[in-house]
Amino acid sequence: MRDRKRGSHRRASTSPWKYALATWLAGVLAAVGLGAVSPAGSALRSSLGLSAGALAWATSSITAVSALLGIPAGWWVRRFGAQRALSWGLFVMSVAAVGSATAGSWGVLLGSRIAEGVGYLLVFVAGPVVLTRMTQGGSRAAALALWGTCVPTGLAIAAATGGALASWWTWHQWLALTAVGPLIMAAVLTAVLPRLPRTAVRCTHREAGAWNGALRLGVAYGSLSLVGVAVVMVLPPFLTEHRQATPAVTGTVMAVVCLGSAIGGLAASWLLRRGSALSSLAPLGALMPVACLPAFSAEFPLAVSGGAATLVLVVDGLLISAVFAAVPASVSRPEQVDVANGILNQLGSVGILLGPPLFGLVIAAAGWGAVAAATLVFGGLGTVLLLTTARTSATGSAAGVSQSRDAPDGADTREGSEPPGEATDLGKPHCTRP
Repeated sequence: MRDRKRGSHRRASTSPWKYALATWLAGVLAAVGLGAVSPAGSALRSSLGLSAGALAWATSSITAVSALLGIPAGWWVRRFGAQRALSWGLFVMSVAAVGSATAGSWGVLLGSRIAEGVGYLLVFVAGPVVLTRMTQGGSRAAALALWGTCVPTGLAIAAATGGALASWWTWHQWLALTAVGPLIMAAVLTAVLPRLPRTAVRCTHREAGAWNGALRLGVAYGSLSLVGVAVVMVLPPFLTEHRQATPAVTGTVMAVVCLGSAIGGLAASWLLRRGSALSSLAPLGALMPVACLPAFSAEFPLAVSGGAATLVLVVDGLLISAVFAAVPASVSRPEQVDVANGILNQLGSVGILLGPPLFGLVIAAAGWGAVAAATLVFGGLGTVLLLTTARTSATGSAAGVSQSRDAPDGADTREGSEPPGEATDLGKPHCTRP
């Protein structure tokens, strides 16, 4: 009897991580779709007669959708249910990827990518909500930090796989391949994720400033994303133009640098699972502007510059993962997590879109040495906001998502969605019928 109870307890503690890993894989596959166009860029331009600007629109349209619709998507996910939104988002991405693969014109390609952006947004709003419902305590913080590695991991897979297949496959075949993973994962999640009972929300008036914590984290996420994507975008021309690095060497350095973001996210997940406080991770942000000095200086050996740039992305990835881990404690009620993740995605996507042109303007005005100053401004803003939110959550009355004994295998039962017609409005009292 004792062994049976011990085995049951072990299953209860490990199963949520099984669901968390499945959800994480869904985010990785969605991020592969985000980066799918870049490896096929040359072939697409030649086949469809696209300009560099037209290709850039097709590449960035997915993040543009998130920048416009992140918060509305959070409200919709709350109404529809995070688990269903996650599966449907993957399905939409799969169908849209098929549209991109069969596109014969720029208009069809752009429309397909916008539709794929809608699915991508659903995945990245709903995914952290599912993780929040399935886990608790240190495991929840670790799982959400792991979610922060989805984008760099997916982009790395897209670049490596797409580049390797470029000489063997057409761009039609490559984009069609990116439709397979999300479709399979949508079916797997529908079958694997437990159906969690919905919890009625008590009829209460929304307190003033209920979204302050989520907004702070959203700005922090946007600022940190701005730094990460900007460094990745401006480093290759610096290496080729000012360090006279060959394309092969530049590609190798960039592969290592981009991998740094995923390593940072994994480090954050490991540290949080071992009990480290979020507030103890935030001060590491001070390393980013310092590391930018040798990264963008021709006076240091190339290996030192590459290592310093990698350190910037390691810290950036670690802090972004910490932002995701801080979301549940930044809201006053569990049902607000959906919208909070919508805020994060919208402001984070704005940062991704603004990062390269902002850093480009700074470099044009003050030279490459100004990269460290720009990183200090935006990275410092993100670090300070993360630190203040983490400390407020630790000392305030923010309520996490409680666990219910009805959850299968120890998973959390709150789905965070409401019956149709009962979704909360910003300016109205909200309640559900029992």
